[in-house]
Amino acid sequence: MNAASSSCPWAKLAQAPVIHSLNDVMSQQLALDLNEQETKYTDSKFTPENKTEVKEEEIRSEFLETASTTDNDLILAQLLQLEFDKEYDDILKSKENHTNKNSRISISYEKFKSVHPVDAKEETELNFSTKEEVVSSSDSEDEFQKIVFKNGISGKGDKMISKHDLLLNYRHNASKIINLFPPEFETGDSHGIDMKLSNQVYNTLKMHSQSEKRRINRVNDKQDKSTYMMTLDPKTKLILFKLVNGDILDSIGGVISTGKEATIFYAPGGKSQEILVPKECVAKVFKTTLNEFKTREKYIADDYRFKDRFKHLNPQKVVRLWAEKEMHNLMKMRKFEIPCPDVVALKKHVLIMSFIGKDNVPAPKLKDANLDEHQLEKAYHQSIQLIKDLYHKCNLVHADFNQFNLLWHDEKVWVIDVSQSVEPIHPMGYEFLLRDCQNVFKFFTNRKLDNVKTGEQIFIEVTGMKFSGEGEYFLSQIQKFSKDKQMELKAHLQDDDPKKNKENPFNFDYYYELSMQRLKYKTNLDSKDLSDENQT
Repeated sequence: MNAASSSCPWAKLAQAPVIHSLNDVMSQQLALDLNEQETKYTDSKFTPENKTEVKEEEIRSEFLETASTTDNDLILAQLLQLEFDKEYDDILKSKENHTNKNSRISISYEKFKSVHPVDAKEETELNFSTKEEVVSSSDSEDEFQKIVFKNGISGKGDKMISKHDLLLNYRHNASKIINLFPPEFETGDSHGIDMKLSNQVYNTLKMHSQSEKRRINRVNDKQDKSTYMMTLDPKTKLILFKLVNGDILDSIGGVISTGKEATIFYAPGGKSQEILVPKECVAKVFKTTLNEFKTREKYIADDYRFKDRFKHLNPQKVVRLWAEKEMHNLMKMRKFEIPCPDVVALKKHVLIMSFIGKDNVPAPKLKDANLDEHQLEKAYHQSIQLIKDLYHKCNLVHADFNQFNLLWHDEKVWVIDVSQSVEPIHPMGYEFLLRDCQNVFKFFTNRKLDNVKTGEQIFIEVTGMKFSGEGEYFLSQIQKFSKDKQMELKAHLQDDDPKKNKENPFNFDYYYELSMQRLKYKTNLDSKDLSDENQT
């Protein structure tokens, strides 16, 4: 068999190992040959031909480092001690876990654990450098968190740092204000400023921040449920959107006026087929907050038309009742052809009315109208006639009849804002009427109009009562008359409904005065005659 046929077709055969005799191994010539081969191999490894350039200093430092890690006795001892300390700490940790396993009170073995001198030195240098950074730092970063405290202390000797260090805590307080306080709390820009805050100042600011946050939450919650000034809450916006979407209104324009109880918006009329909508309208949005107008109760609580419903309503729903009252009063006034806006629709606390004006220009209030002497005298007589018509035809008292609630349009005085209007039977109805008459006298007297009647004269002309005097004496007679009317009304209610006798006590004052009048004039006076006698 030749050499070609004896070779393996899949892999090369391993060479047979060279066998040396013991004499050859022990010979000095063989040792020299092996040393020479190793030297050649080392030289060939670092030649430029292999494209590997290694500096002689790097090789020397590498060998020195290797030698130092193995030949230096101190380092070897420290390494062994470090391994022993770690094993000792692990044993303490295991013992601590075993001790605290079923105990409610935990015991710590931290003080018995060892720290190697090398690690302690590194920790001290780290904390000392960190303290230097804190002292020289002027940024708002919380450098307090960078220091590792062990048992409240870090470092040793002069480089010792306590967690109660004033400088660190003052900067820590300043950092907490900037980073932890809510965004609504304005802290300013402290970049580039070495800000330090004492604990007293920080606690004061923290308490103020918390109270301010609670106040903002209350205000935001209240404004979300109320219309204030010229803003609209989400519910009111939804109501106006539905009015526009239902073709009752075409759009919502700007603000015409705003007052203590409502805001008036201009709104072009829509093309609704269900109701007749004027070309120009206004949307009166009643404010659902009672901060500005807190006297609604005396206008609506004693009004027999609404007093039964008023008792069971919260402030939010009282506003709806207030809007409903204005709608009923306006419809009653339009029935007797008194100049006032027409009611289009009422949606909760939003009242849609006809626009008094022309071409998007609202009619001026009587106080803002530029009237000559003839127009002023005409407005005076019309104002008195409006009070008469309200009293006799509509059985109403405006209760806020003044130059702010009267408009001048087409040479005519128009009445607006009748939500507070009451009937004369109201306990304060005649007092409100006297106030309206006095407002007419004051306004036209200030405008230098001649022959203006006093408020008492206008009151007597409107009501036909025969009271005398003026000022407080005149007012006292009106109050006594109103009181007698209320007593008479209660007496008749008791007579008509015996069940109410248990709820309402017998009106002794009224019947005593009635009997004294009968004895004085020796006649049988009824309640009507008594009221007439009080007028004289």
